[in-house]
Amino acid sequence: MYAVLETGGKQMMAKVGQYIDIEKLPQQKGDKIALNNVLMLVSGKDSKIGNPYVKGLTVNGQIVDEGKSDKIIVYKMRPKKGTRKKQGHRQWFTRLFIESIEQDGKVLEKSEVQYKERKKVVQQSKKTKEVKEAETEELQAKPAKKKTKKKGA
Repeated sequence: MYAVLETGGKQMMAKVGQYIDIEKLPQQKGDKIALNNVLMLVSGKDSKIGNPYVKGLTVNGQIVDEGKSDKIIVYKMRPKKGTRKKQGHRQWFTRLFIESIEQDGKVLEKSEVQYKERKKVVQQSKKTKEVKEAETEELQAKPAKKKTKKKGA
């Protein structure tokens, strides 16, 4: 099940348990948020399309992080005039963890794992990866290479 919602002048597809990046919101990190501008809901073969929004449908999430997206380069040039202007821009975003999709107070789908619990699971999996990498490095230890001088340097 997923919902197509409108926020910040853009349309985003949101699935429960997924992280999405949207335009910066004024709320703080850790706050719960309800997005009401849902354009469409797709559940298997069934779908509900709003006119323009589906009434009573909300997507609930938690603000996980805020940051800046990758830099884009804006380059303006006027040919034959020698005028060039290069400028970079990084757009602010808010990262949401989608917790549930509700219609008129009924929960249609809810995330099995909360954000805080999920973060711990990710940290544990990183630790196990580090342990495995350390074991493989010990087994595949190679002798250090000798440095050679370059001729003519």
